[in-house]
Amino acid sequence: MTRATQQLPPSVWKFVFAAFVGGAFGSAARGGCEWGCASIGLPGWTSRIAVNVIGACAIGILFARLCDHDERGVPIGVPHRNRMREHLWGAGFLGGFTTVSGFAWDMASALQSGSFERAAVMFTADALIGIAAVAIGYAIGIARRPSTARSESL
Repeated sequence: MTRATQQLPPSVWKFVFAAFVGGAFGSAARGGCEWGCASIGLPGWTSRIAVNVIGACAIGILFARLCDHDERGVPIGVPHRNRMREHLWGAGFLGGFTTVSGFAWDMASALQSGSFERAAVMFTADALIGIAAVAIGYAIGIARRPSTARSESL
């Protein structure tokens, strides 16, 4: 047995702690973005669109970097060796940075007040541009990923 196979997987509490720490920093980063937008006079919903689109791109990059891929380049999942990074950066930091609840609140507020144009802008930016941002992030992550042959020789 090699040393790598003798090691036990990390405790579930280490994953919980990593997600908690990452989430705290991600939430602080989102708060900083909201404060920055407010300080230049932008409404709060604009900062939430910005963090969701930026976060979607970052999630695409992270997914591409953490997943194993088959010989055709199709992602086959996050291996155990990357689970801690997945919890720290994915569920933690990016989960705290992005905000589905903020998007839902902003949409409900816009619809209730009859601001249908703002609701359409928020939906387009958050949902459609967010999906495109994930795809762009994934493409960036794949392009920056070391080739299999090169990474096996390292």
